Amino acid sequence: MRRVLGFFLLFALALAAPPPFPENAAGIGYRHPGAGVLSAGAVLPFAPLGLESGASLYLAADPGLRAAEGYLSLNLLVFPGLAVGPAFGEAGGFLRLDGVKDAAGFGLGLALGLSGGLELDAPLPLALFAQAGPGYLRGFRLAWGVGLRAYPAEPLAIELGADDRLGLYATLLYLW
Repeated sequence: MRRVLGFFLLFALALAAPPPFPENAAGIGYRHPGAGVLSAGAVLPFAPLGLESGASLYLAADPGLRAAEGYLSLNLLVFPGLAVGPAFGEAGGFLRLDGVKDAAGFGLGLALGLSGGLELDAPLPLALFAQAGPGYLRGFRLAWGVGLRAYPAEPLAIELGADDRLGLYATLLYLW
């Protein structure tokens, strides 16, 4: 059994390659109503078996730090690099860990679902993304998110989005 497992691991590492568009980012922004947002995202520098994976972290707090919330989303792209005409699409899944501290106390949650994205080059380089799936945080609910990321000047990007955790938000990102 160990030999089979070892062979599978070596085979997976042999097929590992850098993702086609690695996008590591860090940013700061604003969430409506009235909270600051810190965000960070990273893509693993290799793609075992051709599956691109990474993580995104979003934290939001009001100015007096009376309430804070955030989530860590682990992403696995099952179909990275699917070209659709002049667009570039990707699809996969996500596992999200939620945390919130507010007037009701501290709460932890979990969500699991599907995600997808579409990158366009004209007239301005931008990416559209969405995710949805069941989740739990102080009760069962739909975990969702939609957004738009525009790339006006390398290495900066502007992300506008909405999700079930942060509501409406805007962040300025630095990419590398």
